[in-house]
Amino acid sequence: MSAEAQSKLDGTTRGLGLLLIGMAAFTTWDQWAIWSTKDDYTFGYLVPFFSGYVLWDRWEDFRALLTGERSDVATPTSRGMLSLAQLLAFASLALFGFGAAARAIFGTGIGPTLAISFGLTGAALTFAFLSVRGPQDSVATTHTRWQAVGLLFFPAGVWLISGPFLYLVDNQIKGELLTNVTEIVSGILRANDHAIRVSGNTIIFPNGDAVGVAEACSGIRSLSACIFAGAFLGATFLEGGFPGALLRRIALIGLAGLTAILLNIGRNTYLTFHALHHGSKSLERDFAGIEHGQVGFSSLGTVHDLAGNVAMVAALIILVAFVPLLNRLGRPRDNRTSA
Repeated sequence: MSAEAQSKLDGTTRGLGLLLIGMAAFTTWDQWAIWSTKDDYTFGYLVPFFSGYVLWDRWEDFRALLTGERSDVATPTSRGMLSLAQLLAFASLALFGFGAAARAIFGTGIGPTLAISFGLTGAALTFAFLSVRGPQDSVATTHTRWQAVGLLFFPAGVWLISGPFLYLVDNQIKGELLTNVTEIVSGILRANDHAIRVSGNTIIFPNGDAVGVAEACSGIRSLSACIFAGAFLGATFLEGGFPGALLRRIALIGLAGLTAILLNIGRNTYLTFHALHHGSKSLERDFAGIEHGQVGFSSLGTVHDLAGNVAMVAALIILVAFVPLLNRLGRPRDNRTSA
């Protein structure tokens, strides 16, 4: 086989790629209902573009694996493992088809979204595993196949954050987060000798004024957005091979979630103290006490909104700062002394 033919994708691989593009477009249409109605998931509009960007950034390495230009010379993948991968690919397609049919018939919902998203992710990863070629069209090794899966992991897996996260994580922990935030903030107030009372998720001040820790203050918005940002930063900027890069990316996602939770606690604590000293209605005014719509209202928005925006910017800065630190983690130090 000529080098030119070796460098081209075969017809089956191109067909599977076009199929995945169509599936991604349908998944975008399905999840659009979540992005457009849930303020916590407006970051979802970025998912198709970020997924495409990461795939484009890794395309040369990915294409080399698909065409056999870059492959290990070792024992090829066993027939049994290939059969298992084919079974998982068919199962993923069936799951996606079931979700698409349910979405078309019954509309948006937990069942269709989960089936569509997991079907797309499963199909993309198994297609990558099966499509890798060895040198001169030989059977590729398992290690080479897993390299291809690793390159496609973020572009395929990110769709599980922008849609299913709502049903698998958000709905499960939002109430618990809300309760915990209320308890922590009220505990901080009591530690500062403020005689407050708590009724549900409402903190009542000694003067009878009160501030409620609403659902928007649970931190789920910053949690979902930070996990998405952490996944993207990890996929794009964290270095190293397997398993180092994978461990660093998992660590960054974990740090992203922790950062979101801690900053949300800090934001709610600040807002509660501000309400304690200036009244609960001051949260819906700017720092000068001017209400929205009045002359002179600050372009920075209300105290409540500004605090949320500052927390999100701070979270992004902290996540970016984690990247070089994690890249250095586990790297051997150069102990050579200069001459």
